[in-house]
Amino acid sequence: MFLQHLVNALSIGSVYALLSIGYNMVYGILEKLNFAHGDVYAVGCFVVFSMIGTGCNPILAILLGCLAGFILNVIVERFAYRPLRDSGRVAPTISAVGIAYIMRNLIQLIWGTETYNFNLGIFDMSSISIGGIVIGKLQIYILMISLVLMMVISLLLKKTKWGQAIIGISQSIPAASLMGIPANRVISIVYGLGAVLGVIGGLLFCSYYQMIYMGIGFAYGTMKAWMASIWGGIGSLKGAIVGAFALGLAETFIGAYVSSAYKDAFVWLIFIIFILIRPQGMFPAQIAEKI
Repeated sequence: MFLQHLVNALSIGSVYALLSIGYNMVYGILEKLNFAHGDVYAVGCFVVFSMIGTGCNPILAILLGCLAGFILNVIVERFAYRPLRDSGRVAPTISAVGIAYIMRNLIQLIWGTETYNFNLGIFDMSSISIGGIVIGKLQIYILMISLVLMMVISLLLKKTKWGQAIIGISQSIPAASLMGIPANRVISIVYGLGAVLGVIGGLLFCSYYQMIYMGIGFAYGTMKAWMASIWGGIGSLKGAIVGAFALGLAETFIGAYVSSAYKDAFVWLIFIIFILIRPQGMFPAQIAEKI
């Protein structure tokens, strides 16, 4: 049973990792909490849901959903966050919360408050048994897709000029601009890329639980990503990944061995105790490592 729960924990942890990386990328470059992160990606997921419902090719639907998330987050950054960039932390946070409510109400207006069955139609939903451990092929797909995307983002940030530009901006926007880095354009792209990772993570999450509903963005894209980021070390790529898997492990094993009904309460209790002891997280971002 332990190994079975471990497989389940790694699957959901890999989804949380994608959500957390997108969240961390935005924080790492501007040190601003984006509480609209989950609701923006939720819109992208619902776009995919609607496109598939009309008979659209699933791959095309996913691309359109990612594009919708990218464009939407770029627009949000341009008009809701950029004007408040130099106004401290309170005003951008309030703006982010406001955008989150607007996105949630947009979903409610178009798709309602129902919980819908969700199936992308591209994954084999059967299972295999290895030594008594039942592993869904979807779990394997989720883990593989997440690991590939994590490696791509890591290489992009560490081995490319674009990644170096992000690091430069995260240290000082004025200094980066003086060096010829188009700061506003790079920041917009980071916001858009964060949304794309969120949409992909959200689609994997919806596929795993075979459902989609209005509150999925806030509950899993914002709060879970925020918790994983803080747990691992906000602003750190390594922290985002480790924190996400730690969250997946905590949720799964507490649900299995303590209480499935109150697992969220127990996870939050552990999280609060942890940040009281180590508020900087497990792997706090160093200046040269910020994403």
